[in-house]
Amino acid sequence: MSTILNLLRDTALYLLQTLQHNAFILALGVCIAGALRVYLDAERMKQWLLNRPALSIPATVAFGAFTPFCACGTMAVVLGMLASSLPWGAIMAFLTSSPLMSPDEFVLISGILGLRFAIALTAASVFIGVGSGYVANLFQKKTSFFADQLRFSSPAKKASPRKVVLTREEMRSAAFVPSVSYRNAASSACCAGAQANTCCATAEVIKPATPFAALIRRLKLDELVETIFEIGFKKILPLFLAFAAVGYLINRFVPASWISAVFGAKNIFAVPIAAIVGLPLYVSGSAAIPLMDSLLQAGVSPGAMLAFMITGPGTSAGVIAGIASILKRRAIAFYLVCLMISAIVLGYLYDVILLLL
Repeated sequence: MSTILNLLRDTALYLLQTLQHNAFILALGVCIAGALRVYLDAERMKQWLLNRPALSIPATVAFGAFTPFCACGTMAVVLGMLASSLPWGAIMAFLTSSPLMSPDEFVLISGILGLRFAIALTAASVFIGVGSGYVANLFQKKTSFFADQLRFSSPAKKASPRKVVLTREEMRSAAFVPSVSYRNAASSACCAGAQANTCCATAEVIKPATPFAALIRRLKLDELVETIFEIGFKKILPLFLAFAAVGYLINRFVPASWISAVFGAKNIFAVPIAAIVGLPLYVSGSAAIPLMDSLLQAGVSPGAMLAFMITGPGTSAGVIAGIASILKRRAIAFYLVCLMISAIVLGYLYDVILLLL
C-alpha cells in the first residue's frame, strides 16, 4: 500500500513540475488556438479556395497545417469541401495535413521538444499534403479510382415554385372580398381595450448596452474567453497531464535500454515499427508532447518519433471512424497508404539529415 501511495505522490509531483515548467508555452499555445478558432472565418477561406482552383492544393495544405482543427473539425471542413465539389486533390491535401500540425502545436513542440523538431513536423505535414494532393489529382484525371467514393449524394436542388394559374371563375371569386372597415377592425382586434398589464400593453424599453459591454461583444472577447477555457481546461490540459503521467511511468518502469533497442537509431527497423505502433493509437499532437519528450530522453530516435507523430494523430481509430462516415474504402485506403509511406520515408530522411548536420 505504501508503495502505491509513494508512486502516486511521485507522479503528482512530476506532473506539477512539468506543468510549472511548461505553463507559459502551454498557455500561449491555447490562446493562439482559441484566437484562430474565434476570429478565423473558415467559410470565407473555403469560398476563396473555390474561386481559385489552380491554387487549391497548396492553399488547402496551408489551410490544414496552420489552422487549429481537431479531428471533428477536420471532418466538418472536408464534408463542406465535398459538398462544394472541390477536386479530390484538394480534399486529400487538407485531410492529410490538417491532423499533423497547427499553430498551437508548433508553439508547444518548439518550446518543449525544440524548434528543430517543430520545423521538421511542419515540413512533413506540408510535404505529405502537397504530395498526396497531386497524386490524388492524377488518380482522378487518369483513372476511376475515386469514382463513387462518397457515402452521401450531392444535395438535391430545390424545386422551383410552381406557377399557379387560376380560371376565370376562380379569379372572380378571389376578387370578391368583403370590405372591412378599418375602425371596426381596430375595435375588434385582440389588443382593443387592452389593460396596462396585458401582453398588448406597451413593451418596456430595453436599455442599450454600456459602451464597455458593446466593445466586448464587438471584439468577441466573451466568446474568446469561453473558447480558451474550453480548449485549455476541457481538452488540452487533461490529456497533457495524462500523457505526462504515462511518460513518467514509462521512464520509471521500462528500462531505457529496452526502448533504445526497439526505437533507437541503431535499430534499422525503428522507424517503420514506430509508424506501425502509431496506427491504432489516438495521439493528440499538443497533449502528447510530454510523452514524446520522455520517449526521446529514453533513447527513441528523432526519425522514429517523427514517424510516430505522423501516423498517431492521422490514423487513430477515432479519425478513421470519422473519415469512414464520409468516404468509402478506396479513398480511406489511399489516405492510410499516403500517411504510412510518408511516415517511413520522412522518418528515415530526418535521421539522415540529423547525422549530416
